[in-house]
Amino acid sequence: MSEKSALFESFKSFRNSLRRWIPGVFVLGKGLTLIYSKRSFLRESGYFKSVALKRPCRLDGSPIPWMNYGAINFLEDRLGADLDIFEYGSGNSTIFFAGLVNSVTSLECDHGWYEYVKGILPDNASVVFCPIGDPAYVGAIAEQEKKFDVVIVDAEERVKCMLNAPGFLTDRGVIILDDAARPAYREGVAGLLSRGFRVLPFDGMKAGGINIYRTSIFYRDDNCLGI
Repeated sequence: MSEKSALFESFKSFRNSLRRWIPGVFVLGKGLTLIYSKRSFLRESGYFKSVALKRPCRLDGSPIPWMNYGAINFLEDRLGADLDIFEYGSGNSTIFFAGLVNSVTSLECDHGWYEYVKGILPDNASVVFCPIGDPAYVGAIAEQEKKFDVVIVDAEERVKCMLNAPGFLTDRGVIILDDAARPAYREGVAGLLSRGFRVLPFDGMKAGGINIYRTSIFYRDDNCLGI
């Protein structure tokens, strides 16, 4: 063995010993790399940009939904220009989805936010206002007089909206529930499963979040996402 190889092996042995004795130092080192490395997921995904701008976005500032990154990447790959979306809850997600599909119709319960979103939407997206507590909120999807390929539930009255959505889906339609792991939504999840839907869950971090969040896609055979 060469002198150089011997030194390298000695270094590796010393490093492995340190890892056993004081593992916290190596954990801290990995954590600092995750924060400061230009190749870090947190940087490349736009996580830090989202924290700085106080809105979910890519590294270049372009909008993304406030869903976990795995779900976003999956939907970006699978959504097509022939699809129509209805969305309970509006914002950055509306702009993001409008760039991928034929049309997006969003329902918003906060009037101030509704006025803001209305002014920034592209031509193939629209937003409808219905205040919190209004009995018409859940049924607002029926007022559109069409069926949708994707219904996204990410706002108020989520269980009721989930259980109401199947009647307004096309034959290939899917339902997407964000924050699906919350116990409050178990009734809605069980209700969809009992109607013949299957579920594909995505767990991961959201832009600016520190926890693990779940986004679930409920689908049937021959669906528009090819699941």
